[in-house]
Amino acid sequence: MIKRLFKKLPSTLKPQRLLLDKGDVLFNQGDNVSNLYFIQKGKIKLIRNAIDGHPVVLHVGQQGEAIAEASLFSDQYHCSAVVDSRCELSFAKKEDLLQLLQTHPEVMIDLLAVFSRQIRDLRAINEIKNIRSAKERILSFIRTNIDENREMRLNISLKDMAQKIGLAHETFYRELKKLEDAGELHRNSEKIKLL
Repeated sequence: MIKRLFKKLPSTLKPQRLLLDKGDVLFNQGDNVSNLYFIQKGKIKLIRNAIDGHPVVLHVGQQGEAIAEASLFSDQYHCSAVVDSRCELSFAKKEDLLQLLQTHPEVMIDLLAVFSRQIRDLRAINEIKNIRSAKERILSFIRTNIDENREMRLNISLKDMAQKIGLAHETFYRELKKLEDAGELHRNSEKIKLL
């Protein structure tokens, strides 16, 4: 959806390109918002420092996604963006994009659709985090993300996945192994398949 939105951007916005290496910081929590970024290639982690100073991974953005697009309507970033694998980004100036949204309702509709999907995804994650059983939490997350072949692509690390659903990574690995040993799923480095 964001990809389509970026394709609609008129040439007057002059989207620019940026290359970043793993470990590079695109922006820090508290920085002023100046651009909207779109990932052409690679992955970027959005990390927020909690009140106790502990970093929490909020999201791992991948190819075809925008990064911190909700910041379009904020003065400052509410998280940091750290490159997880070499990235190629496109970006447009925040002010130019806001002006475009006011004059092109079809682009605004696309952005609203993106935000709606993200709200649905966040609600699903919140429901999953309320499941007490680690096993059922993992299965629920997988069921929410499988395709028609009952497969879930591993687009983020297992450790990030554990954090996303609110489990210690040791617990997550242990329960995932139990599920695999019980014949409920099969996994490799690219995907998890429910059996």
